Amino acid sequence: MKQKNITILSVSFYSYSHLKRLFENVMKKARKPCQIKLVIVDNTNGKDTGLKELEYLASDINIIKNNGEGLQRSISHASALDKGLKYVDTKYCLIIDPDTYIFKSDWDTFCLSNLLEKNVVIGAPYPEWKIGKVHDFPSVIFMFFRTNEIKNLRKNFYPFPTFYRSLYNFIFRKINRLGFIANKRFMNRYIWLRSITGFMEDLFGITSPDTGNKIIKSFHKKNFTSITFNAIYGSDIHVKHSKNLSSMAKEFELYFYRKEPILTHMYSSGVFHWKTKKGSDINYWKLLINKIEKNYHEINEK
Repeated sequence: MKQKNITILSVSFYSYSHLKRLFENVMKKARKPCQIKLVIVDNTNGKDTGLKELEYLASDINIIKNNGEGLQRSISHASALDKGLKYVDTKYCLIIDPDTYIFKSDWDTFCLSNLLEKNVVIGAPYPEWKIGKVHDFPSVIFMFFRTNEIKNLRKNFYPFPTFYRSLYNFIFRKINRLGFIANKRFMNRYIWLRSITGFMEDLFGITSPDTGNKIIKSFHKKNFTSITFNAIYGSDIHVKHSKNLSSMAKEFELYFYRKEPILTHMYSSGVFHWKTKKGSDINYWKLLINKIEKNYHEINEK
């Protein structure tokens, strides 16, 4: 049997249906699915009995229990990733959110081909409209890396800074968001608003740190090379020609690499600044995915 080369690491909180769809997607789109293994961290600590059904989807899957209930969402997610990474024994690792869909065929060889040099990480940063977050390095939505390079950083995924830095972040995040003005809907519509918030982000720094904050700081400190996908707006010129792509970008998160859509992230959120009208509608999300896949020629013709 060939040795596995890539581990997919994902965190579940009653996410069986998302994970089932995700694993079918990543295996179908991979060039070499036989070289992929799965590590799932169950943040319900075994209460989600449906996860056992995932064992029928892959021959090499490890489901790890973690007690993440009762913790703040990002802290719970971080503790699960810290635990899960200890079980990754392949040369490469992909951290990916369950509510993600990969459009890119041969995504595995694509990622590997971009990691020929040392200290390189590739993936999806937080979108521009998530003001105060990291936009120049991959987030845990989709982060592909050499396993030992991350382990050797000796940093955890804990998201939050000290009390005084958190107080600073709270104040200047409010300013940077211009109250309720700088939300996804308005930033999709007004390019000048993106320029203003971008200028203030440069001025104030990261005011909304999230899972993997310490690791990303180490990336900067150790001069890692970052290859990032671009989270686009529904009004961006290269998707305006396609109603399906534009709708996906408007309601959910759609990432491009160069001129090609590479993945979508559903991320249903109750946060006012990011919330969209259909952002929690999984059936609409899947409908758009199917339409984009079916009409893929739309992308290449423009």
